[in-house]
Amino acid sequence: MFLRGKKMNLQSIIITNCIGISLLLILQISSYLVRKRRRMSDKIFSDMIYVTILASFSEMVSFAMDGRQFAGAVQINQFLNSILYISNVGMAFMWCIYVDLRLYRNKERAMKKAKILGIPVILSSVVLIFNVKYHFIFKIDRNNVYSRTSLGNFYYVILLGYLIYSIGIRNGYYKKYGKSKFFPIYMFLAPIIAGVTAQFLFYGISVAWCSVALGLVGIYMSLQNELSYIDPLTKLYNRNYLDHVLKTMSRRNSSTGGLMIDLDYFKSINDIYGHAVGDDALVDSANIIRKVSAEMKAIPIRFAGDEFIVLAMNTDKSEIGDIEENIRNELHSFNEYSDRKYSLSFSIGSSIYSKGCTVDEFLKEMDKNMYDEKKTKHSR
Repeated sequence: MFLRGKKMNLQSIIITNCIGISLLLILQISSYLVRKRRRMSDKIFSDMIYVTILASFSEMVSFAMDGRQFAGAVQINQFLNSILYISNVGMAFMWCIYVDLRLYRNKERAMKKAKILGIPVILSSVVLIFNVKYHFIFKIDRNNVYSRTSLGNFYYVILLGYLIYSIGIRNGYYKKYGKSKFFPIYMFLAPIIAGVTAQFLFYGISVAWCSVALGLVGIYMSLQNELSYIDPLTKLYNRNYLDHVLKTMSRRNSSTGGLMIDLDYFKSINDIYGHAVGDDALVDSANIIRKVSAEMKAIPIRFAGDEFIVLAMNTDKSEIGDIEENIRNELHSFNEYSDRKYSLSFSIGSSIYSKGCTVDEFLKEMDKNMYDEKKTKHSR
């Protein structure tokens, strides 16, 4: 995204990078509440913003300095261009870790990945230190003019490798858990690929860092959608998203299967072990439901408290019955092999939405069937 070329119109460079910096400053201010959550992914997102601002500023200054001579000019130009090169691989590295955190939401997993993925960043930094003397990546001559060697293109290769790897992380997650509607990584990648391609093909233009800023804005917009439609505890879709799906279902009048799932004896888990363990029980329940929903291409939703809903579009009674059976099987496996202090129990009720049915009738039938099973359990 970020390797510079020969001189071009300095005014255009300044305007392009100032637009990018302005976008990022606005983004950083508007994301204040998100950063207050103190999640590792939010911190990395902020760090990506800071790196992009630093690189955009460094690029502007280095272009402005190119060919100008004064005391220390060569050293400053060398330093600024080194920042640009290391920002290149550093930004791509942070992007991969960010993708992993946003999708898998597992800090330990991401830290393990970081130890391996950080190796190219470390090696690139060491190479840039030696480049000050040997000039095998880029050179600042006595006239303070920058020129890039063919070996400098390896930084493009490293960048491309990171971007491809981030797509691999995304594809691996999709295969295991299904598509993430509110983290379309191409909103970040598309403007960057366009900017990098243009900067690589047309030696001397400078649009890549501004394209990174656009990509970060796109990802932030997706994050806002996630905050609106994703339950913060279980990471399932929430009631707002349920309303959206039900309206779509009603408008299309398509056959839809639904399950209402209630976590039995949840109050007892809270009373015996405390609310923190109760939250763990909700998360475990959500993970069971999410796993089956991904396999069956259904939509898992946290309806309220300890109640969940699963919707399967364009399905029939037999198919929704298969989803219910798979959830019960997954629940049995959890209770058998988990080391939790508690066992989980679900009461499940199903219904089918079809032409002539109303949304209220659809939900009420699920609710009634679920409570019929719950009454049977409690009567025992």
